[in-house]
Amino acid sequence: MTSQEQSPSVETSSSHRMMQKGWATQLFAMELPDASKLLRQELRRTLSESLAPEEIFRISEIARVLALGIHNRWFRLFASDVNAFSEDVILWQNLWALYSANLRPLLDGDPKLTRYKALFLQRALFVGKQIRLIHALAYQHFPNQYWQEIHAYYRFAEILKCEQENVTDKLSTIDNRVNCHSTYIHTLLLDLANTSALTTQQILWTDRWLPRLARKVTSVEASVPQIGLFLEVNLEKLQGAVLRARVKDAEVMSRFSTLEELSHTLRRRRRHLITGASPADLKLGDDIDGDQATALLVHLEASWCPPDLSHVSEQTADFDAWEDSLS
Repeated sequence: MTSQEQSPSVETSSSHRMMQKGWATQLFAMELPDASKLLRQELRRTLSESLAPEEIFRISEIARVLALGIHNRWFRLFASDVNAFSEDVILWQNLWALYSANLRPLLDGDPKLTRYKALFLQRALFVGKQIRLIHALAYQHFPNQYWQEIHAYYRFAEILKCEQENVTDKLSTIDNRVNCHSTYIHTLLLDLANTSALTTQQILWTDRWLPRLARKVTSVEASVPQIGLFLEVNLEKLQGAVLRARVKDAEVMSRFSTLEELSHTLRRRRRHLITGASPADLKLGDDIDGDQATALLVHLEASWCPPDLSHVSEQTADFDAWEDSLS
């Protein structure tokens, strides 16, 4: 599916409540706990019904937008409501279950679903990214078991040879240029961003910038020894990515991406800010000033792109070992 193609059309005459005209308005008019509960019930109802895979996908497209609307209300309560975080996570877990229900038909080659394979898997990876974001916003530890599902969806994209296929995602900050790889990298970089040291607003800015920044991180051939600055992830391990100073003796399920272009991008934007460019000019947003943008870029560069570390030994070439040398 190319970036010019659209997601499956939604028939508003469907008997499913989420696909009926006006249901979303009704949902958002409700008190937050009731709205969240009702949406979860509808997600579970969808799973319990005998629906065609493409119909489940159409419903999941609507449900993702509704879940994001509910999330935008929940996360503002993370500091004051002890239940807000868990309620938000459970909602997105329920949505993830919809995508999981369609995995077998997709892998079996269902023709009505296969045509949307890149879109489907990018959406599933987006849900994983969202769960990671929720943990960051609530300053909660991200359980390792989530990585199993995130890695699996990316592996399925590899198997179906659609990880680099661009799709449209109206919930992204860039149009027509997201794909499974960039959404996966978005999640990995968010995990490495040391969000515990950031304010809630800084985390939101980081998440908003990442659809563009993740496009700067490109895959490299793991079988070719290289020195530089790389992101490594092992699809079989229950953990996110680590930073490496070299590509060497890669395991079968390890994937490497270069961070060189990302590093140049971060530094270039900092230079433009210093010379008078506005954050809006650099597509960083109009709700952040130059000093705030510069401080966040410095933090992200330190987290993702430390100084030249080609001299670091293979045994210590990860972020934890480099932390003391960051400037």
